[in-house]
Amino acid sequence: MKTEFTRRQILGSVAAAAAAPAIGASQTPAAPALNVEAGADRIVMLQGKTYLRGWAGYGQRPHAKDPWEKQPPQPAPAEPGTKFEWTKASGPGDVQFQNQRELITTATFSQPGEYTLQLSADNGKAKPASTLKVSVELPPPARQLGAVYTQKFRVNSKFWSPRLKALIVNWIPHCIDVINRNDVRLGPGGIDNFIEAGKKLRGEPAGYHKGYVFSNAWVHQTVEAMSIALMIDPQGDPEILKAHEKFRATLDQWIPIILAAQEPDGYLQTAFTLDRVGGRGGIVESSKFLHWDPAHRGDHEGYTAGYFLESAINHYLMTDKKDARLYHAARKLADCWSNHLGPAPRKPWYDGHQEMEQALVRFGRFVNDMEGGGKGDPYIQTAKFLLDCRYTAAANPARDRQEYDQSHLPVTQQYEAVGHAVRAAYTYSGMADVAVETHDPDYQSAVRSLWDNIVNKKYYLTGGIGSGETSEGFGPNYSLRNDAYCESCSSCGMIFFHWKMNLAYHDAKYVDNYEETMYNALLGSTDLEGTHYYYTNPLDATLGRSSWHTCPCCVGNIPRTLLMVPTWSYAKAADGVYVNLYIGSTVTLENAAGTDIEMVQHTDYPWSGKIAITVNPKVRKRFAVRLRVPDRATSRLYTPVPEVNGLLSLKVNGAAVKPVIEKGYAVIAREWKAGDRIELELPLKVQRVTPAEQIAATRGKVALRYGPLIYNVERTDQDIAKALAPHSALTTEWRGDLLGGVTVIKGEFADGSRLLAVPNYARTNRDKDLPPEAGPMSAEPALYLGAGAQPPAPPPEEPRRQLPAASIVWMQRA
Repeated sequence: MKTEFTRRQILGSVAAAAAAPAIGASQTPAAPALNVEAGADRIVMLQGKTYLRGWAGYGQRPHAKDPWEKQPPQPAPAEPGTKFEWTKASGPGDVQFQNQRELITTATFSQPGEYTLQLSADNGKAKPASTLKVSVELPPPARQLGAVYTQKFRVNSKFWSPRLKALIVNWIPHCIDVINRNDVRLGPGGIDNFIEAGKKLRGEPAGYHKGYVFSNAWVHQTVEAMSIALMIDPQGDPEILKAHEKFRATLDQWIPIILAAQEPDGYLQTAFTLDRVGGRGGIVESSKFLHWDPAHRGDHEGYTAGYFLESAINHYLMTDKKDARLYHAARKLADCWSNHLGPAPRKPWYDGHQEMEQALVRFGRFVNDMEGGGKGDPYIQTAKFLLDCRYTAAANPARDRQEYDQSHLPVTQQYEAVGHAVRAAYTYSGMADVAVETHDPDYQSAVRSLWDNIVNKKYYLTGGIGSGETSEGFGPNYSLRNDAYCESCSSCGMIFFHWKMNLAYHDAKYVDNYEETMYNALLGSTDLEGTHYYYTNPLDATLGRSSWHTCPCCVGNIPRTLLMVPTWSYAKAADGVYVNLYIGSTVTLENAAGTDIEMVQHTDYPWSGKIAITVNPKVRKRFAVRLRVPDRATSRLYTPVPEVNGLLSLKVNGAAVKPVIEKGYAVIAREWKAGDRIELELPLKVQRVTPAEQIAATRGKVALRYGPLIYNVERTDQDIAKALAPHSALTTEWRGDLLGGVTVIKGEFADGSRLLAVPNYARTNRDKDLPPEAGPMSAEPALYLGAGAQPPAPPPEEPRRQLPAASIVWMQRA
């Protein structure tokens, strides 16, 4: 859960360093070894500098695992008089250190390439040393690709149509029904909080706030999910049409209620408008909760406000820009934040849970596109200010700095992903936005380093993040246990992060990653019927999905992310179109290469590698269509064999084409006219995946992959403790009678018994005996009627590790 706990003090050393083996005398009680840590490996832009924060002392520098953990014992520092020195161990160019003999300094590089830097210490008795690797790169292109706003579109896909339909006809209506209830025990605080806040602002008697302080997120995310769903062509489907009717009626009901809860200056969060129940059951008046108060940094002011801004964008687009109620209210809220927070005389501040940072950039860009004149620029500037404030003394005293919410260092000096995984992904996503807007090399270097650290050292095969060793967060490098946390919201955050890196770098590898996360870590968070969901997504599944959860985050985030098909499928540039995902669909890209272009895809991908795309520009015009050529090796942590990359064939209007491949895209530049047809085929083969030896949890194990899909073996079909035969022939078979229709992988275990593997997204849909991840909701109408009644704690979850796995990704390797 995202429950806020007492903050721990940050360590005396604020270095975000990866533990490195020290070189020096062996440690004994009589003569402890002096240890040196140079820090985390990183990437730096050629025109920028890298920040070096070394550490030296006796014993390993400790890291607290949770925000409520007491400050761990501090190791003895190096004695006075110890000498330190940074040197270049290897690399193609010159390295200039700002101060070569200080633990904390900076370095710049003369040319791109791979460098190794060394930090050494000398206390007269020992000379330990530690190294770090620095990859020096050229900065990204000056202009990012154009994002495609979600708009009216059609999906015709054997794979995606039933998945999206389940979200539209079952999951989102279920979310609406629960949010409309006022008697929920597990996860209270829906639209009723907005109703009561409206009463309070009108001077009427009002109840107190229900649920977590950030329960508004349920409502805002569901508003956005409904808005996006209403942009999907129902194509006459009576169930989708019925759901659309419910969505329109709900929006008509909810929007006036939400607007009535907005304070006169634009501020919006019901937990600050309403009185709350205190820790001992007493009522705490709303006047005690000051806006942007460091004492209430954990109250998610920016988290909920950010979702409101984002919901307003898609609602405005869904109505063809005819209903501007939410849009104008969002402008008012964004103005409220930018008017109060900023350089003096405005206030320094940052939120304990990030979201507002990326939302303000997204909204600022949207305002600029809608209204022009740079009217959204103040919101973008406020986003950067919030990120920069995470470490400034004015906003963040040293006693409050912590890895948990990424406030332990200036964001531009963070090179290793740490802390709460959702907070981290949202931080890095917002940083990627700021890097594009400002071209700041420090931001660019930090963003590339963080992306690289996650994907190549802290990344699950499914594309999920967050091992759960810290509070809902990251563990050390290569610590990827299979009972992982992998919260659904963190997968949403990583999709946003990968997507923004693709827009910044014009490189298909980032799409390879968000496709992987989408198809595996996120898509299977709901069941096939769309009635239950996973808050967490461990690779060893021991629990079943639940109908609701006490934490107000994933339930609306899942559908709003998965439904944004046009945004994920395409990007625009001045000279053409980027085709990122292969989904049978019809989407019109507005003002791409100077015209509107309708893109019509026909494909059964990922079940088939054959794809046909009809390009229909509004006017005959020359531009480039760039087709992503997937690379299944998405992380250095995992090696898929055999390699399955490239194109089997590519044709335009029936004629074979040999394209140029640029940054993972096959480029076809020509004059296009309506009706031109591209046909391509991607190779699809079963791959065995072996993990890096550094990952202790998967040593001696193997996983299976087919296209973008990771596969599971389930106890419903076989004994999943068996080992996979190393030379067993692995074949695929379409099973229309299984799990809504899936391609299964068939083979043999080492003992000759049958193996059947199903896609990870379809896991645990047949084992009905699994206990749910969270307890059931209960209706207790009198529960919140007494003025002093405390919301009860949710029923305890059975420890995941004590239950046998029902479905696993990694099998024993014979």
